[in-house]
Amino acid sequence: MNSVEFESYHSPLKDFYQGKIVLLTGGTGFLGKLYIEKLIRCGVSEILLLSRNKNGKTSTERLASILSSEPIFTTYQDDPEFYHRRIKIIDGDVSKHQLAISNDDMSYIVNNANVFLHAAADVRFDESLKESVETNVRGTSEIMKIAANTKALDVFIYVSTAFSNCIRDTIEERFYKPAFDPYQIIKLVEQENDEESFQVVSKKIIEPWPNTYAFTKSLAEDIVRQYYEKIPTAVIRPSIVTTTNSDPIPGWTDNIYGYNGVVVGAATGALRIFHINNDNRAEIVPADIVVNSTLAVGWYAANHRDEINIINCTVADNLVNWATVRNVQMKWKAKIPFLNTLWIPTYNTTKYYYVSEVLKIFYHVIPAIFFDLALKFNSQKPRVMKLYRKVHKFSEVLSFFTNNEWDFRNEHYHKVMAHMTADDHRYFPCDVKQIDWVEFLANNLKGLRMYVMKEKWDNLEQARSKYRKKWMAHQVLLVFCYATVLFVVYKLLQAVGITEVVEEVFTMSGTLGQ
Repeated sequence: MNSVEFESYHSPLKDFYQGKIVLLTGGTGFLGKLYIEKLIRCGVSEILLLSRNKNGKTSTERLASILSSEPIFTTYQDDPEFYHRRIKIIDGDVSKHQLAISNDDMSYIVNNANVFLHAAADVRFDESLKESVETNVRGTSEIMKIAANTKALDVFIYVSTAFSNCIRDTIEERFYKPAFDPYQIIKLVEQENDEESFQVVSKKIIEPWPNTYAFTKSLAEDIVRQYYEKIPTAVIRPSIVTTTNSDPIPGWTDNIYGYNGVVVGAATGALRIFHINNDNRAEIVPADIVVNSTLAVGWYAANHRDEINIINCTVADNLVNWATVRNVQMKWKAKIPFLNTLWIPTYNTTKYYYVSEVLKIFYHVIPAIFFDLALKFNSQKPRVMKLYRKVHKFSEVLSFFTNNEWDFRNEHYHKVMAHMTADDHRYFPCDVKQIDWVEFLANNLKGLRMYVMKEKWDNLEQARSKYRKKWMAHQVLLVFCYATVLFVVYKLLQAVGITEVVEEVFTMSGTLGQ
């Protein structure tokens, strides 16, 4: 929907955010950029963007780079100053005590902020427990303290994950008691001195959670629970967040985390075998569905303070399995191929772990050896085996989520949807029933090609030509491999005298047939 359409109808949800001052954490991340875009379209008075200097750039420079380079800010070039007037940088760091916010900025927040949108998180599955706790748990504690003292607060919104309670088969829209007191874990981390020993202990602490991310998000939710009676609070739990469905543009993303990484890996011919149960539900949810659901539950919570406002933002109402996802996207491999690929997409799957480990040798390791030898022969640095080490590590951390299923209950999500008017739904499309999976999966592939791989549409014919050549080479290679295997098998059988017996049987069969 363009800005003119967005302004032309009445929406109570949009009206709620209009004129508000919003404190946003995680605004420079994937979802954060979409929150900025949508909040500005809602007409907020000001976004207080918690940000820090990074990679030699100041917070202001980082913001300017994001606004000018990301295509989701569709009207930025028309009036850059409009965006900069709406965004106030708050220098800080969510992993530090008191978020490292200056006294002047803290005073401004406490006296003026109406909405807290806490989206910052360390989303890396392989992060150390110490760093995950500092950002995800202590950071949430610090921002809750600030929110509790804010004078004009309408609502505090916490962006969690549907997998914060992934050790359960059924996950309801309510708080769950975590395995540990979050404040005790914070204290333990702060007192940690021996990093190597603590790493060993950490593995025991997080069991049976699959990684530090899911574990620390469960602890963070408990901190939010301890405040929800004091301040109006909303929690959204999205599942595997992927590219946008339509709002503000289809197929947009800025990363290859999670499911996006699988698609890019398969499309570039790098990921050729993946451990996944294709019969399981694919818990992928478009990013714009998450963003619009977040703003919807925040609005609802501000007006229904007596309820526990938690929603599971999943695709439980519009299920699709991994087999369908694979089959739909593989149909596009020759039509919209990536230009820069290792090989043609030959994405194979198995639900059996040990089978996948054996097939990795044939599909990944052996080809990597030959690719690296070819690179060395051409006086280039071998890098394919190194790539596959990353691919295997990436596959391992995802396998828990691709080989398990959960029953995500969504009664409260339905209640929030029911309170939205027709114009609310028009402005904030967040009904997962409206997702056309065939169209979405096509746009997902196109978006990853365009926004992650940075491949423009004017090189599509070049990519198709390159694909056809590699496809022919692939067929020749298959013939050679199968012929070699058959020849080796024949020689082995001949060595043990079986071929003579087989030949004699066929001769006798021919004689009897006459």
